[in-house]
Amino acid sequence: MNASDTTTSPAPSSALIPTKTPASVLNKLKTSPGGFYAGTPRLAYRAEYFTGGRDGNVLITKGLGYDEELIIRGVFEISRNNFFFTPDGDFNPANVFHGRLADLKLSCQLTAGRSKAFDFSSKDFPAVVNNLSAFENLVPKQRYYETVSVIQDAIGRGRSIKLTHYLFEANDEAQGGTSDKDDNGSTAVTHPDSLSSEFDIGTWPVADRCKGHLQDVASKHNICPLPAYDQNHVLIPPLQYEAKLKGALVEVHMAFYHHRVKNSRRDIFEAILQELIVLSPPAPMPSSRFKRRRLSDGPYTEQRKK
Repeated sequence: MNASDTTTSPAPSSALIPTKTPASVLNKLKTSPGGFYAGTPRLAYRAEYFTGGRDGNVLITKGLGYDEELIIRGVFEISRNNFFFTPDGDFNPANVFHGRLADLKLSCQLTAGRSKAFDFSSKDFPAVVNNLSAFENLVPKQRYYETVSVIQDAIGRGRSIKLTHYLFEANDEAQGGTSDKDDNGSTAVTHPDSLSSEFDIGTWPVADRCKGHLQDVASKHNICPLPAYDQNHVLIPPLQYEAKLKGALVEVHMAFYHHRVKNSRRDIFEAILQELIVLSPPAPMPSSRFKRRRLSDGPYTEQRKK
């Protein structure tokens, strides 16, 4: 069934969504089952890697008696710089370094929040970075290997965390008629079958330079929209990704992966988005009194107020 053949489920009513306070959000992050608050001290002691998975070595929770990916969660601000949470991630098929569209990864940079109400985002950010660095150090270092870290430098903001999302997933046909299922038999891929046509791979809004490549990908891949929700818990359409996410304060749930690439001698680490909820919309850009001036009126700084 195509997404265009179905209707979108009714949007959640804002009246049914409890008002979120910083205290309630922090309590959720610290006490909800299935993961850990990213600022929890010494998280690496509770983690180990499950090696050999199809998507790489995934970080799992140690000592559960069963294998389950470790989910790290926190509150961050999405940086306006290096923002590639767009429908096509600025993919350019003419750039040989971009590879194939089917392998496209959307990404953004998470920084410490600047909200006074959610001040724990800023206070705990160094602890979050330390935990992610410790996760990377769980992998034995290989001589002459380069480490590609999730921890990066943000312009004017100190350090940041690169958050990644894979836009496409091979469908059953591409996988020889088998789907990727977890230990409980449920499909691990999020399919947009119950979503409206704006989330369908056939109408996915890529730039003109990508449209031919998208048609080639469509027959053997499913589109994986960002699992990103607005303040009313409504899934954000792809054409609104930049307007609603760039610069927003968000609650993030992510998994952690390691890939050892032998031919290029690199250890690559990725923080993979599992869910994102907007807590505060992006702040407006700074204003300028020069933007509305008329050049024909002469120098703006010489004009007197009338």
